[in-house]
Amino acid sequence: MASSYSNRLLIELIGSGEQAGSWGDTTNNNFGSTSATGVAALEHAIAGVLSIATSGTGTTTLTTGNGPQTQALNQARQACLRFTNSGDATHTVQFPATQKLYILFNASSTCTYTLRLGASGNTLTLLPLRSKSVATDGTDWFDLETGSTTWIEKTTTYTAIAGDNIFADTSGGAFTITLPASPSQGDEVTMVDSEGTFDTNNLTVEPGGSTKIMGQGSAGDEMVVDTNGAAFTLCFQDATFGWRFKNK
Repeated sequence: MASSYSNRLLIELIGSGEQAGSWGDTTNNNFGSTSATGVAALEHAIAGVLSIATSGTGTTTLTTGNGPQTQALNQARQACLRFTNSGDATHTVQFPATQKLYILFNASSTCTYTLRLGASGNTLTLLPLRSKSVATDGTDWFDLETGSTTWIEKTTTYTAIAGDNIFADTSGGAFTITLPASPSQGDEVTMVDSEGTFDTNNLTVEPGGSTKIMGQGSAGDEMVVDTNGAAFTLCFQDATFGWRFKNK
């Protein structure tokens, strides 16, 4: 009876009476390898960290080789996946439709990833510079934890993403930051005058889409920040009040 492979991690299950004299090698490789680049199964599933580079739009299908494999030949088995992309794009990554826990990190500052289960299954969005701890039962994604402690520096016009922490540097000239166009209640964006130049070169904060700031004026009114050293967080409440200061 030849080997079969486990349902979730594709660990090699040696058939009865098979691999005489060599079953120890297969068993050891199922657990791990003495080399960081060697074949493994359980070690990769528990402690594997793999960077995957994509390019532009399109779809990247994660590899899912049977049995002990190198990380490159079974990307979907790794505990943590770090995605990078060249260019400003929305890229799809296809995961196998099977149960698994993942830690996911989007290292790109411009690419949004759509994570899809199987060829046409449910999807999860991974925004630029965001990390997620997730579980999947092969049909649905479940957020275990989301977060970002990343700060980004901007010196020119920028459209913010919910959760952004922005060092706004207007030392080279005034510019505008536009808030997310379709925010959800509780979404936040934080901005800090990184060079103390908001008085000389103002920062303009524009509500995205038809949202408001502090419920004042008609939809689309902008806010001009002209206080040196200003630091504030805007939190979205609802369509009536729009973005409000979290800290006063």
